[in-house]
Amino acid sequence: MKFLISTHFYTRRFINPLETGHGVWKVREGILIKLESEKGICFGEVAPIPFFHTETIDEARNFINSLGGSIDMEKLKIPQTLPCTAFAFSSAIAQINQAKQAKADRVFPVAGLLPSGAASKVILASKMALGFKTFKWKIGVHSFEEEAQIFDSLIGTCDSKIQFRLDANASMSEDTLDKWMQYTQKYRSQIEFFEQPLPVGQESQMEVFSAKYEMPIALDESLNGPDGRRWLDQDNWSGLFVIKSSTQGSIDLIKDCLSKLGTRCIFSSSFETSIGLANCLELASVIEGNSFALGFDTQSAFSDDYSVTQTSPSPLLSLFEIKQNATSITANVF
Repeated sequence: MKFLISTHFYTRRFINPLETGHGVWKVREGILIKLESEKGICFGEVAPIPFFHTETIDEARNFINSLGGSIDMEKLKIPQTLPCTAFAFSSAIAQINQAKQAKADRVFPVAGLLPSGAASKVILASKMALGFKTFKWKIGVHSFEEEAQIFDSLIGTCDSKIQFRLDANASMSEDTLDKWMQYTQKYRSQIEFFEQPLPVGQESQMEVFSAKYEMPIALDESLNGPDGRRWLDQDNWSGLFVIKSSTQGSIDLIKDCLSKLGTRCIFSSSFETSIGLANCLELASVIEGNSFALGFDTQSAFSDDYSVTQTSPSPLLSLFEIKQNATSITANVF
């Protein structure tokens, strides 16, 4: 099957820059792609995160430009070093077949995203009032002592059913992780898991900590880059997996992993537009028995037309609503 290619480059500025263990993220850049064939029109999104060992925006753009405006799918070869580009093209093409299938809406529970530091207190209160039950808090940005004090305050303001995911973005040392593991034992029932506390390459140490303190750990950054896929083998990692679908390559490879690991996977955002988000939710919708709230509390991170406009964050995410917004985006930019 042959497709004509059109592209739209976007730049989005975070309303509040995102502080992570990798530094401060102020601007999200990406590429929207439109593929046209005799069988229909479809759309994808390249949303790279270079500090997660994906391609850069320039590498993706150079590859797409090298295609000369058209592709023959049977001959298209996307290098493994361009996982976000592979996701964009494969998820777009999958829409041709999906369009023929009538589907009911899927509504997903969403984990509320909390900023690092003391600012998390106000956001936690406002999002609990909106109905959020699970929260992801960025840690490893400030000292352990400061963050532990803040977390005491956070826990003190919510009931025992509220769950927390503690995301360090691979920024901790083993000594700091040991402090966190000891400290959070008193809150064990409210800690859903730690997300990638140690740097890539220290997966065996994370398993030791998880077993010692009986505390789940989910890999995130470790799943990206040239060696990341090996951890998606259930024999190599016994814990959880944070799946940023748009950084994981071809959807066929992702579906293969999900068929084996689906109930241990937490779908998470790369701060895509509604186009990329719709394609991620299509993948999430094929998994049965997965009880984890999605890490897609990103609609209010920007003030532009690339996401669903919300007067306030919502603890639920509708696939149909995201698809409708994606249709509006494509009508405006292509």
